[in-house]
Amino acid sequence: MSEPAANKNLLGAYLKDRRTRLDPASFGLSGSRRRTPGLRREEVAQRASISPTWYTWLEQGRGGAPSADVLDRISRALMLTDVEREHLFLLGLGRPPEVRYQATDGISPRLQRDLGRRRVESRR
Repeated sequence: MSEPAANKNLLGAYLKDRRTRLDPASFGLSGSRRRTPGLRREEVAQRASISPTWYTWLEQGRGGAPSADVLDRISRALMLTDVEREHLFLLGLGRPPEVRYQATDGISPRLQRDLGRRRVESRR
């Protein structure tokens, strides 16, 4: 027995699902005269700085294995959450993405308050 087509191309199905959930108007694109919901493949490809042909092939299961860089750009183009991004990497590469380092702009207000309280308590 052969697998259903949807199981053969889980990455493509996931990309299409996420693409169709996006509102074109939120990207400044016209919502009139669209035959498909969400963004067009070409619009996602442009946002991700990849070729429309390559993106189409990924959705169709003909593109081969994408690189982590391509998946990262697609995840930003589709505005994926961290959980959705991780799922994309698991489908595309079979592993989670590298952990993103998020630099902070100093000490959070909560930590500052806690440090201030401890300083006052230590003086007593």
